[in-house]
Amino acid sequence: MFAFIVTRVAVGAGLVLLVLTLIFAALHLVPGDPAVLLLSRGDGTAPSQAAVDALRGQLGLNQPLVAQYWNFLIGVVTGDLGTSFRTHEAVVASIAGRLPRTLELVVFATLLSIAVGIPLGTLAARRRGAVDTTISTLTSIGVALPVFVFGSVLVLAFSIWLGWLPAGGFTAWNQDPVAHLKGLILPGVALAVGFSAIIARMTRSSVQEVMNQDWVRTAKSFGLSPFRVLRRHVLRNALTPIVTVVGLGFGVLLGSTVLVERVFNYPGLSSLLVESVSTRDYPVVQGIVIVIAVMFISINIVVDVLYGFLDPRVRR
Repeated sequence: MFAFIVTRVAVGAGLVLLVLTLIFAALHLVPGDPAVLLLSRGDGTAPSQAAVDALRGQLGLNQPLVAQYWNFLIGVVTGDLGTSFRTHEAVVASIAGRLPRTLELVVFATLLSIAVGIPLGTLAARRRGAVDTTISTLTSIGVALPVFVFGSVLVLAFSIWLGWLPAGGFTAWNQDPVAHLKGLILPGVALAVGFSAIIARMTRSSVQEVMNQDWVRTAKSFGLSPFRVLRRHVLRNALTPIVTVVGLGFGVLLGSTVLVERVFNYPGLSSLLVESVSTRDYPVVQGIVIVIAVMFISINIVVDVLYGFLDPRVRR
């Protein structure tokens, strides 16, 4: 098992290096001089050559490309992602102030999706007929429903009409724990609807496939209760594809928060990304992309390791 984990970590490290290389290449393949773009006022007036040369020297753009790439990698490894052009704050500090909020929202939506999706999928697999048809219809609607549309409906229903929950914003935990939790509910539910539908559909398919296996019929023939057969023989073997969906879906939710944070005015990492793109704050955009890419690859490594624990055949 140790060799299996080391191999997966090594592959993940190689993927991180590849992603960093692609990010560096993409930034240098974009037409135009970053120094000129940063100094442009938007009125058509070209900046002076002296100002452009000074800024290029400040940003290290006058160095050879190999040296720039090396400094870029060293900065990522040491946690130095540069300084924001807009706020003059360290990029790491800007990301650190927003990342926990987005992670909290994504973790809440993931746990909610698992708590709803797995029981619904299991129920649909065991109850053929009207129950299965109803759940399958609901999950199809959940998958097809755009997150920003459902989020807007939630705001209209629970904030404007009923007044039960806040329409958006963020309250720190140390200021008001109750208001903090209330602020998570609507954006978390908006994120979780589509994801829980995907988990339910995968659970239904996986459980149905396992229930048709010979060892399940053997366990039933021994007189074991249906609940015990489901818990000990069906769900454990059906979890492998579900873990994959949950792991990959967690990374997808990080991207989906862009729309949710805009709808609910939630000050997370995705809203910082949108602000930085609109203001051409390239160091912050680059830092956020790096953080999300590294997190996504790390999640895949964890999923692969869980695969090894759940199914020993994967380790071979």
